[in-house]
Amino acid sequence: MTEPTGGTPPLPPQEPPASAPPPVAAPAPAAPAPAAPAASSWQVPPPSAGATAAGPAPGIAYAGLGIRIVALIIDYILLLIVFTFVAIILGAIFLGSLINGGAVMAIVAGVLLAIANLVISAVYFIWAWTNPELRASLGQRVLGLNTVSAADGATVTRPQAVQRWIYLFGLVALASAMQSALSATSLGALAYLIGLLAFAYEIFLLWTTYQSPKKQGYHDVQAGTVVIKRA
Repeated sequence: MTEPTGGTPPLPPQEPPASAPPPVAAPAPAAPAPAAPAASSWQVPPPSAGATAAGPAPGIAYAGLGIRIVALIIDYILLLIVFTFVAIILGAIFLGSLINGGAVMAIVAGVLLAIANLVISAVYFIWAWTNPELRASLGQRVLGLNTVSAADGATVTRPQAVQRWIYLFGLVALASAMQSALSATSLGALAYLIGLLAFAYEIFLLWTTYQSPKKQGYHDVQAGTVVIKRA
């Protein structure tokens, strides 16, 4: 059929061909997740929500005040035996001087005995705490306790052991020596006051150990140590 004018009818409009969708870029490979640090024998992984860690590591707990006092009593009994032998030896050496010297020689003998006790106590505890095979005094060893570094559970270093001994035993022993020396003089009232201060300091150490979540007494805090008990 033709138009009235005689021309060829126009073709119907055609839709443009659909263009192909643009290529989708492949997703970039995900970066590997960083590996979690391996837990050491001392520090445990962070606990999950709602959980609380019972101690520094599985199978380890902070030693309570009661068991530490029992360990200390055992150590005192052992040291008392050694101190008795030292006192007998010093008494035999200075027996004649003590009889003829009076109060002055009694003071000298008391000071020497106190110094000997201090040296024996320091050598014993510092050696025991820093010994990698023990890491504990004999009293602690009997009860399964260890004195270790609070930072990483490593063996206590010698400076840490010296500092711990000074704050735990040294100050009280020094006060006791001063009290013994002054009690034989006219300064008996001062000796009594020193004894009270030493007793108050010991109570302070017990209290700070009891109220600490990690059972760190004032001496432990100063030395950076902690006492643990293995299951």
